Amino acid sequence: MDTCRIIGLGTFEATPEMFRLVNQVLRSGRISYGPLSQEFEQRFAEMHGCKYGVLSNSGTSSLLVALQTLKELHGWQGGDMVFVPALTFVATVNVILQLRLKPILIDVDSIFYNIDIDKLGDAIPMFRRRARCILPVHAFGQPAEIEQIKNIAGWSQLKIVEDSCEAMLVERYGYPVGSWGDIGCFSTYIAHFLVTGVGGLSITNNPDYAQYMRSLCNHGIDLSELPTGADYDPTWLARKFKFCRVGHSFRLTEIEAALGLAQLDDLPAIIRKRQRNAAYLTEQLKPFEERLQLPQTGTEHSWMMYCLVCRQNGIRDDLCRYLEQNGIGTRLMLPLTNQPVYRGLFDEDDYPVAKWINANGFYLGIHQGLTGDDLDYVADKIGAFFNER
Repeated sequence: MDTCRIIGLGTFEATPEMFRLVNQVLRSGRISYGPLSQEFEQRFAEMHGCKYGVLSNSGTSSLLVALQTLKELHGWQGGDMVFVPALTFVATVNVILQLRLKPILIDVDSIFYNIDIDKLGDAIPMFRRRARCILPVHAFGQPAEIEQIKNIAGWSQLKIVEDSCEAMLVERYGYPVGSWGDIGCFSTYIAHFLVTGVGGLSITNNPDYAQYMRSLCNHGIDLSELPTGADYDPTWLARKFKFCRVGHSFRLTEIEAALGLAQLDDLPAIIRKRQRNAAYLTEQLKPFEERLQLPQTGTEHSWMMYCLVCRQNGIRDDLCRYLEQNGIGTRLMLPLTNQPVYRGLFDEDDYPVAKWINANGFYLGIHQGLTGDDLDYVADKIGAFFNER
């Protein structure tokens, strides 16, 4: 047992550019929303094919203000329905419930773990009268079949909010994640691609959505006269206390924006390194394909995590325990339908693929900080577990 080596799920390394920009903020005497925040929003949105970006304090907050914006601007009512995959982090469903909307879960496909398009198409006519939105998740870094989702949304007149919190800077048919729907949502939390400690972004090509989300992140403040571009004045919000809607305190500081902005130029290289690491680990694990379902790629993949599903029931927990004892971090593959908080709301048996993954799936870190030796160690320990059995 190697107790010295630690293979974590994420990484963070402070760079000279981070120090430079954070020091710039500290010297300026202004740490609330300012010019670096605005630049981070704009550049991040442009990198993902959108005109507008809105910073918030988490990916969860970005999802909440996106849905709240659509609900309030389009007159959705309590109990109106949002379609969401049955395998995702609880935040995706929680924001729907918090807005008094109704989540309609759709099982995921058994290969890529994203929302099952056929089941989505079958479900929408059943709930047509109250259906309002599709909330696809680009699970674990791989884009969902968003072009088909957009076609479905078009003929059914539904809005799309992309949960891109586990994906950045990858494309499907030439369009980046986050740019296909009405609003795309991202996270910069620990272990994500860009790490700012806390943070989230919502991006859109609709100026009305952008302005409304910006208001919601700032207690519902009136932004109708907010100057933009060359006339931007970061002290404006401090002087303006007119509130037009019930909003939230979801603001981010210039310090987090500085950290994110400092990493933007490195983001393509970060994604490429994760892709190389995933390809290498997959090759090392091929001898165990009879025991493990290895991840497959149907499109460009940014590799937020490296997912594995045990083919034999009842061994996943033993394997994860063994890996943890040897310094290799593991997490379950975002079980949703069996969470205690949703008891009585969902029946796990209605989602057989998600249920199978809940019982047998887990993921490992595949981040850019891992070396070939680290990945060899992971493969060796997985092999040792199966050989011992």
